[in-house]
Amino acid sequence: MKNYFLSFVGCTLIFFFISSTAMADDATSELKKSINSVIDTIKDQQKATTPEAKTEQRKKIFKIALNLFNFDEMSKRTLGKAWKKLSKENQKRFSHLFARFLANIYYEHLEEYTNEKVKYLNQRQHKKKSLVKTVIVTQKNEIPVDYKLLKSDKWRIYDISIEGVSLVRNYRSQFHKILRNQGIDDLMNMMQKKLGHFSDL
Repeated sequence: MKNYFLSFVGCTLIFFFISSTAMADDATSELKKSINSVIDTIKDQQKATTPEAKTEQRKKIFKIALNLFNFDEMSKRTLGKAWKKLSKENQKRFSHLFARFLANIYYEHLEEYTNEKVKYLNQRQHKKKSLVKTVIVTQKNEIPVDYKLLKSDKWRIYDISIEGVSLVRNYRSQFHKILRNQGIDDLMNMMQKKLGHFSDL
């Protein structure tokens, strides 16, 4: 249960925060730009009353997610050594599955979050890597959340840590159990079955 909660929160909190401070930095500004787009989409959710409107909303959210997260890097780090053993075709397939897998977890819990705030504590940057340390302020407590970003054509997130627990390490532990006992095909089949609302994207 703890692993599910941490991985879910890691996937979802990044979409829901509204900043209480501003930082003049490329990594943070690009991050906030994507977040603002998601917030606007969430506000439009109330208007999405038809199946067609909800489908368009999911497409818009997924497009933003692809722009915000580096799913190739997340997939590579999540599978570890197993990533190198995959063909280029299966690497691409896994990365796309992982993106939709995480997006579905987030989407199913949209209505569970209301008015979370974020305090930006500090940011450390070295060459093409950046670490943004924040605190998510909820009605009941404060949750430390660290965002790791990598710059290629732009800054994108490749890992999130909630209270010191990495989303990538968490999924690596879960997936490796399946890889060890069943193999990559079974893992991807399992992920395919859990795509939910994003099975058609």
